[in-house]
Amino acid sequence: MDDIEADFLEDEWTHRELLKSPVNLQEWTDDKGIPTEIYFLKSNRKCLKRIRDAMLLHNWQEAAVYYNSYIQALEARNSIKVHPTASEITWRIGTEILRHLPNATAEDFNAVNEQLKNNGVKNFSTICLEHCFHLLLNGQMEEAKRQLSVGESWRYGNFSIAQGDTKKLIRAYSGFLDYLNWCKKKSSTAGSDEASRNHEMHSYFRYASVTLKDIISQPGVWDPFVLSYINMLEFYNDEDGALQILENYAYNKEFPINPNAHVYLYQFLKRHNAPDDRLIGALRVLRSFVPSHELMLDLCSLLLGTSLMSDLEEALTVSMDLLEFSSWKNDMRAWSCLLNIIKLLKRKKRKKIVLKEWEARRSLWFSIHFRIYFARIDMVENANLLLIKDNVLKALSEHFLEYRRYVASLKIIAESKTKTCPFRRSKSLSSKRKQQKKRMEKIEMLKRMKKMEKEVKRLEKKKMEKEKKRLEKKEKMKEKKSLEKKEKMEKEKMKEKMEKEKMEKEKMEKEKMEKEKMKKEKMKKKKKMEKEKMEQEKMEQEKMEQEKMEQEKMEQEKMEQEKMEQEKMEQEKMEQEKMEKEKMKKEKMKKEKMKKKKKMEKEKMEKKKMKKKKKMAKEKLETEEEDVEKKMKKKTKKSKYIL
Repeated sequence: MDDIEADFLEDEWTHRELLKSPVNLQEWTDDKGIPTEIYFLKSNRKCLKRIRDAMLLHNWQEAAVYYNSYIQALEARNSIKVHPTASEITWRIGTEILRHLPNATAEDFNAVNEQLKNNGVKNFSTICLEHCFHLLLNGQMEEAKRQLSVGESWRYGNFSIAQGDTKKLIRAYSGFLDYLNWCKKKSSTAGSDEASRNHEMHSYFRYASVTLKDIISQPGVWDPFVLSYINMLEFYNDEDGALQILENYAYNKEFPINPNAHVYLYQFLKRHNAPDDRLIGALRVLRSFVPSHELMLDLCSLLLGTSLMSDLEEALTVSMDLLEFSSWKNDMRAWSCLLNIIKLLKRKKRKKIVLKEWEARRSLWFSIHFRIYFARIDMVENANLLLIKDNVLKALSEHFLEYRRYVASLKIIAESKTKTCPFRRSKSLSSKRKQQKKRMEKIEMLKRMKKMEKEVKRLEKKKMEKEKKRLEKKEKMKEKKSLEKKEKMEKEKMKEKMEKEKMEKEKMEKEKMEKEKMKKEKMKKKKKMEKEKMEQEKMEQEKMEQEKMEQEKMEQEKMEQEKMEQEKMEQEKMEQEKMEKEKMKKEKMKKEKMKKKKKMEKEKMEKKKMKKKKKMAKEKLETEEEDVEKKMKKKTKKSKYIL
């Protein structure tokens, strides 16, 4: 409605109009008598504004009158192009008005929907679907099935192709209605044996299974249809088929990510007593998508059931990850599960694993779970949660004194209640006294809370003063230490200088000795190198002579080989020339034969043509002679008649 109002703005005077005069939808025409588009849009705009005002003021009968005139105007002006969303808007407005009208019947809904299906072709499938839902709510299942079959069989060119997704939904719901009929037949029969014999029930199963199986095989989210199909398969004891469908629905990469698919698979495996390894595998995949799911507690219990340390470590991480979500912060089951896991790990002497996991989350958990503000709230609203949290802190060997004080005060209050209010006396007390005692207890709790807050503040002040004193002492000690360090540094520097000078002198002497040694060694090396060079030169000369002899031999062999190769090449050439000549002769012979054949064929063709011409000439002569004879016969007949 706001979109239409934005498209067609009116003047200030029209905005101030009240719902008094009825809408006059006149037939505006031009000089030629054709209805104009501008005036038609203006009248429709006015009507829509009146419908909106009536709906906002909950004048549903008046809105129905305007709506009726608006639909009649749309039907009368089929030639004028309407905004593409106008059909959807009219349909939504009509259904809303009919829902709020006190005298509206099912026939009115059917009439409006049938009327709008023809006007809004682009929304035909969606109107059929919503009409089906309305009929199902009123218990008209057969009529709903008929509407779905109409929507499924509807074809209107490219419009029906564009509504492919809604057509899939229509087909899925038609299969779902067959499933509902199957459920009715199943509940009507006394036992499972009689139900299996019932042919009508089996026919509904066949119709539903064909449609649902086809829909489920296509990529998408089909949760209710998958559950209904699996229910039927389980009834007929086809567990393998049901498991295959659930695994395909959960693990097929073409389907969108759907955590419910893994939940259904786990529930099916649990119903049929699958081994723990398969259950754990299904829940691990679910945890990768939704780590805060309710079934994570089942995963923890399954991991605790195994005797592997790696599974225990995983259970610890799963439970701690679960408690980091806001929806699980105050859940008693999750906290008790974590406490049991920590105790079990401590019994098996694996405290290091717990502490390692705790150190990684310590700062975060103190801000999320173990703040004093949360302790005050838990003390009033959920005392058991406060006690479990305290036990977890003890198990993690954390000494948070302020948090422990609230737990201690809670225990004192519980003890005082047991002393003052024994069980027998509480039975004899009237309801008024109980209420008064509860009020008094609340007041005492508030007073104690205030006292506790004052004590906490006082302790905080004392701590602050102590910390200040400690800081001052530390600063003084730091200054003293810095002065002592400076003196030590100066002394050490002097010592280092003296040592450096000594080291330099020793280095100089050592270097001189080393240089002399190096010179002697170099002289020896030079002599050795000269001898080695002489020997190498001799060896090289001998090698060169040998190589020359070998090269000469190789050249001679190469020359001989080249001669042999040349002779072979000449022979091959001669043979090739002979072969080519023979080929040329053969080709010439073939060409001559082909020419002769062509000549013979031409002569034959000419002879045939001559024969045909002669035949044609003979036929012409015969036909001419026949014509002449016919003419002569006619003349003779005429002369006979004349005579």
